Amino acid sequence: MPGAGPPSDCGGVLPVLVALAADPGPLRHRLSVAGSSFALRALRADDEPALTSFLAGLSTTSRRFWHGDTEPAVEAAGLIEAIGRYDKLRLVAHREGRPDRLDALVDLSFSLPEDSELARYAGYGIPLDPECTVRFGPCVADAWHGSGLAAALLPPTWSAARLLDRDRVVLYGGVHADNHRARRFYYRAGFIEAGTFDNGTAVDMYRDLP
Repeated sequence: MPGAGPPSDCGGVLPVLVALAADPGPLRHRLSVAGSSFALRALRADDEPALTSFLAGLSTTSRRFWHGDTEPAVEAAGLIEAIGRYDKLRLVAHREGRPDRLDALVDLSFSLPEDSELARYAGYGIPLDPECTVRFGPCVADAWHGSGLAAALLPPTWSAARLLDRDRVVLYGGVHADNHRARRFYYRAGFIEAGTFDNGTAVDMYRDLP
């Protein structure tokens, strides 16, 4: 679960995450997508019902591509419990005035387990600096696929990563090799393919921030 285990200093970023949980103002942005205005902000404790509904509303395909496969209410509770703790920062987007209906979730993780991304990228000849790298996992509601919302999330997400002194982004758990739409999206967003794993069924991609 996202909140399992004792709190960690997450390579020194925990005080910043705690401060952002107390005052998330620097993370708030307004986005305009397909004629609609969206608020992008940090996940809050009172978002649990909306987050549960968002996760439950994902299609089977979207759930398969998202890196969580837990029952939505349990997963939402774990994400809420982790706010300001551990190595996580979650951002959510919703239409202005509709915080009860989330339209996107962005997962930023500031620790790199030795047996996953660190090891895989080293095998590709691309060593990662854990102090400068963040894992990134976006999820957009099916109704907004192809709308431009996912692309609009990127600049403020990169700003959030830079607040915590990260200048390299890697896909959290890579991307499914058969998720061609996502791979095209990441290529357009400046990501580079590093290599494949899990017998070629998953692709690691990364990009450096300016």
